[in-house]
Amino acid sequence: MAQHSKKQTGITSGPPPVVAPGESETLLSTPPAPAAPAAEAPVRTSHPGRMQPDDVQPPAHQRLLERLVDARSYPFLRVIAYYVVVSALMSLAVYYSPTVREAILSPVALPLERGGDLAAGPVGDYGARISLQEAGQRALGTVLVILGALLLVVPVAWVYMLTKRFRYDPALVASVIILPIVVAGIALVVKNSIALAFALAGIVAAVRFRNTLEDPRDAVYIFLVIGIGLSSGVQALDVALAMSFAFNLVVLTVWKFNVGSIYSGRYARTGILSVGPQRLLMAQEPEAQRTVRRRMLDKATDVKTDGILLVHSSQPDVARMTVQEALADMAKDWQLVDVVSRDDGMRTLEYLVRLKRNGSAAGIVGALDERWSEQVAAAEYVPFRARRKKRKGR
Repeated sequence: MAQHSKKQTGITSGPPPVVAPGESETLLSTPPAPAAPAAEAPVRTSHPGRMQPDDVQPPAHQRLLERLVDARSYPFLRVIAYYVVVSALMSLAVYYSPTVREAILSPVALPLERGGDLAAGPVGDYGARISLQEAGQRALGTVLVILGALLLVVPVAWVYMLTKRFRYDPALVASVIILPIVVAGIALVVKNSIALAFALAGIVAAVRFRNTLEDPRDAVYIFLVIGIGLSSGVQALDVALAMSFAFNLVVLTVWKFNVGSIYSGRYARTGILSVGPQRLLMAQEPEAQRTVRRRMLDKATDVKTDGILLVHSSQPDVARMTVQEALADMAKDWQLVDVVSRDDGMRTLEYLVRLKRNGSAAGIVGALDERWSEQVAAAEYVPFRARRKKRKGR
């Protein structure tokens, strides 16, 4: 009997729900009333002076390792820690090994001949006989250059997958990791040789590689790894390290703060697309949004709606004409439900809006802000429900 009453209580811990009991999230239907709560289950108490296992705090070094592993919560910490380790290892290798120093830290500029002319370096130099020791040193230097390029593109691939989540292209991830190896090898071959550089240009012009990238940001990653490969190939791994580190920090900053997105700023705090001064907006709080939905549903007729458009203006007649111009481009159907007077002398035009298949709420709000900012003081779009995309074949 006690077990049956424990199942009926449904007691859960955590913050209270945003939607009040007995009210659906979209206000299009009303769920059944919740059953009357039964007796509360007994709460487990701890003995005084005895620490429970859940209260035990892990050591500081363990918490630091957990933060490093939890890349989604602490991406900056993980990237910075990675580059600190790589920089320390490179510094130690350069300091204690002349071979490593010569392989990854060499002058970038071409040598000059007498009279100030650049040394072209004939093609035959690469076919000349060299000793076995020199060949081994050259092979070792090539391996060190390739390893350095790989160490610097691994965080780039990780940042790409993190910022794109499940929308990244696996082929591009592989290209980001492999391409610097090829570029570094080519740069090692044509280094200090103008003749080989022109020969390579002719070969690349004859062989065409065509691939269309859906996201323009993906092309930036390709340019970056080419730059890392070139810097590694000309044995300037310090330049490649600086490029990789700066790029990843900037990309993470843009991704973390949603820079350049229409869904950042005020939308990230309220979930409502809006333009205009904060003091003129009416539906920025969850309770205010539910109030607007209830009032609109009571006054609405038979219009199928995707959301509510609130337009605040001191000239409602002029604003009404301009809003219709914006809705004609983005909305399939709309209805002006009411014009509400406010204490501050403004009027609020309340619309029920049904979007076109290729229309968007951001397009409507953006058009009001861009083209009709003189007549519209502020505007808000309160979504009713998620739009369902039609499947092919139906």
